[in-house]
Amino acid sequence: MIKNFFQDVAVKKIIAVIILILLLFSVRGLINLILLTFLFTYLLYTFQQFLYKKVNLFIPVKSIFITLFMYILLIFGFVFTLVRYIPLLMQQLMVIGREFSSFQIDKYTMNLDPKIVSLIKNINIGKYLKEAGDALINIIPHISEVSIQFFIAFLLSFFFIIERNEIIRFGKKIEASKLSFYYSYYSYFGRNFLNSFGKVLQMQILISLINGFLSVIMLAILGFSEVIGLGFMIFILGLIPVAGVAISFIPLAIIAFKIGGLSKVLSVVIMILVLHALESYVLNPKLMSIRTKLPIFFTFLTLTVAEHYLGIWGLLIGLPLLMFFLDMAGVNMAEPKKVKGK
Repeated sequence: MIKNFFQDVAVKKIIAVIILILLLFSVRGLINLILLTFLFTYLLYTFQQFLYKKVNLFIPVKSIFITLFMYILLIFGFVFTLVRYIPLLMQQLMVIGREFSSFQIDKYTMNLDPKIVSLIKNINIGKYLKEAGDALINIIPHISEVSIQFFIAFLLSFFFIIERNEIIRFGKKIEASKLSFYYSYYSYFGRNFLNSFGKVLQMQILISLINGFLSVIMLAILGFSEVIGLGFMIFILGLIPVAGVAISFIPLAIIAFKIGGLSKVLSVVIMILVLHALESYVLNPKLMSIRTKLPIFFTFLTLTVAEHYLGIWGLLIGLPLLMFFLDMAGVNMAEPKKVKGK
């Protein structure tokens, strides 16, 4: 009786899900490393396959040489960035943090409407700006710790891509064992995970990278200093769907107001609107193979819940995770095609 109970497919699926949840809970301290490894592996393997197909059109070459060449170039790029730009980035982040901490709203109240001044004082915006600036400054010493995690994740992704065939053969051995059901279930789970979560997150990173690059150019034209630090901040905040645009506007508006008054703030507003329009009407339709047609209410609710349980990672991966679960549940998020003539 008990043996038949555990042989039931539904029971096996429930046990598989429980095992997965317990496993993820047990390694929650390594969640940063796990997610970074997944990101590096997914993105770099996709890029490696792209290079492999293009190069083989002209020169037959094994994929391992493409992988080695790609990683060597990336290592040289990382070292060059580390030596040339990381010190500059840290310095500019420190300057931005000090600007937040030293911002005194009282110096500018004479040029503002009394109602706005009263509202700002009731909110005590100076306190929050000081806390934000102090938090940004306190992050700087932890960059070395994050860099170690990046290096380990980068190394793990390299070994995974290099030994991909060996890993597949090892998986086939598990598939032929008594654990075949769990292997097949987790394989199906993993394929759906890559098809939904991976692609959405990949496009999210690409869109944020384009926005960050364009922001650096626009901010330089507007006369901002520390544009590399601001561009890095916009890139990181841009990974947060929908809310990232609004969040990035706040520090930019404060710095703009400090260096050029309301006219400079207006310039930043126009810049944000242009970038948002570019993201909404050009980048998303062109790059998103999976469209996240969610109501804004559910988007913000998802981000709030994900941040509560996963911290800062929740803001970055909350929406892709939701799309993955919707895809697993068979929810069709595609927009229905409009019939001409109606």
